[in-house]
Amino acid sequence: MVTALETLKMKNIALTATEKRLLIATLSVDEKLYLGNYMNDMDLSIAADNKEMDIERDVVFGNKTFEDGMEKFVNNKE
Repeated sequence: MVTALETLKMKNIALTATEKRLLIATLSVDEKLYLGNYMNDMDLSIAADNKEMDIERDVVFGNKTFEDGMEKFVNNKE
């Protein structure tokens, strides 16, 4: 079985930013230090998505919510 550290050390592996973040979260402190030194020596980088969230475009609020497990529709008109 391949460990998280071995997976992160692989070159040309297709991982999303979330998958990389979750793999790094499972590493111990010593493994994180080793990975950082390894990446510096080999000129590797774990590139993250550099797009910033645009609140106006990316966050959408619908007209329904849940209260006590029951779906309720919200009307914000006065």
